[in-house]
Amino acid sequence: MKAGKPVLILIALWALFAAHGAVAAPAEVVFDPAQSTPHTYRVAMRTQTEGARQASSGRWLTLQGVTRYRVSAGADEPMLTMHAEPRFLQADNQDGVVFSSARHSAPEHALLARTMDSGFELDITRETGATTLQAGDDRAFQAIAAKIDLPVEQLGQLIPAPAVARAIPAETGAQVTIDRLHGLPALRLTVEQVDRDSVTAAIDQAQAGHTANIPVTDVTGRLRIDRHSGWITAMTLISDRQVGRAGRTLRLHSAVTLRAVDDPATGGMYDSLRQFKTNAMLAALAGADMYLPESAADAPERRVIEPPQSPLADAEPVFHTDDEHGALVLDIRHHDGENIGIDQITVDTLTPRDAEGQPLDLGFVLESIGQNRDEDNTSRIRLLALGPQADRLDEIADVQAGVTYQPVSAPTYVSLPLRDATTELDHGPAHARAVPVDDGWLITLIGSYSTYYTYDHTTVFKGRSAITSDRADGGAAPTDQVLLDSVDDPDVWVQQYELAGDIDSFALALYTAEAKASTHDLTFTRAPRGDD
Repeated sequence: MKAGKPVLILIALWALFAAHGAVAAPAEVVFDPAQSTPHTYRVAMRTQTEGARQASSGRWLTLQGVTRYRVSAGADEPMLTMHAEPRFLQADNQDGVVFSSARHSAPEHALLARTMDSGFELDITRETGATTLQAGDDRAFQAIAAKIDLPVEQLGQLIPAPAVARAIPAETGAQVTIDRLHGLPALRLTVEQVDRDSVTAAIDQAQAGHTANIPVTDVTGRLRIDRHSGWITAMTLISDRQVGRAGRTLRLHSAVTLRAVDDPATGGMYDSLRQFKTNAMLAALAGADMYLPESAADAPERRVIEPPQSPLADAEPVFHTDDEHGALVLDIRHHDGENIGIDQITVDTLTPRDAEGQPLDLGFVLESIGQNRDEDNTSRIRLLALGPQADRLDEIADVQAGVTYQPVSAPTYVSLPLRDATTELDHGPAHARAVPVDDGWLITLIGSYSTYYTYDHTTVFKGRSAITSDRADGGAAPTDQVLLDSVDDPDVWVQQYELAGDIDSFALALYTAEAKASTHDLTFTRAPRGDD
């Protein structure tokens, strides 16, 4: 018995420690300026005008950036000030790239450099949570807004506050009202999920009415906050407002996202600039025809897919720089039957090095990752330079990258029944739903980037019409919903179609990630000139 006492004491101490640890997380989330080390975020904004759900009238614009924030004043005062330092800024619309800070030879570069070098000050009132943005170079910021035909206060939402100053109870169902967050009307935060490290809340408009500068008619959103520091981990805000242009009143639908990131050069397809731009295109160009085979002669043969036994074992990693666009381009030339365009590659680490093998202090943001359609059997990772670093791309002698390779298994071909009532199919994160509407069906497909349903382009479609869609089905439109869902998990994928005709099913292909993912350390050497 005596010999057992030390053991019992140790068990009791362990239980006491475990119990203490179980309640160590704070009862409310309060932003802690003491944890004021700089935080970096991917930021993005998508806008559509004239109700842009119609392909014939839709105009869309995306603004994407990388911004570093730090607390600059007022850590112990009623007014907290943060300095926001944009390190990358790019605008795209339906005609292509409008401007990019990575393009140093472009006419807009000096204007962008002035805006980014001077930065922004964000004043946050602790009592109400209200935020006020002031550009360091207001004239340059207004000139950028004029260039993209966007109200300057709307453009200001691209520099959102990365924290909520008011305390938020870490309790499901708790509500807090934030006044004039990012210039919007009073917003209500409703806590929906609490775990040891974070609090997730839904956002909606707390009351009717408009602010003086942004006449918003509807607001919805979602945010996740680090429970210990109060810094926002991820946020999506979606709103509608009326704007006057050329004597007309138009609807401006916008979505703003904020994502904390250690290194904006890393991630998968869902982290890329291209994917957010694709989301904007799908939102604005709904109603486009889907090119499904109408006869057996039009239907391609089904592709044979077998997960590779030794992914990237014989790959040839090479890189080149695109000085005009400020881009670092990494190509993986495959030699072992990897399924290019289907298998998923994620960048985990990225280190450019000089001729002496030393790491270079160069930063990038992931522009795109996936199949290189300019060269057979090749994957391409394209990155854009941050800040003034596009002029230093010639210093790169090689690039070390850690990547994860996720093979996708051969698809299973299934049929989604089309009935007078809703029908559904489920497989893990993959979900397919058919809802009867008008004289046809609304098909919504939801999944991850490696487990998903998509339409079977090898099967003859016998219906009358099939078009892309972005139609709300009992909630937000799919392109808005995917941004809201990405607050909880960025690996979310949605497609929607509208079908019409005398048909009783819709052919789908189910792709799954049943094979185990593998990690690889690759060294990219510079490709010979002319081999870009």
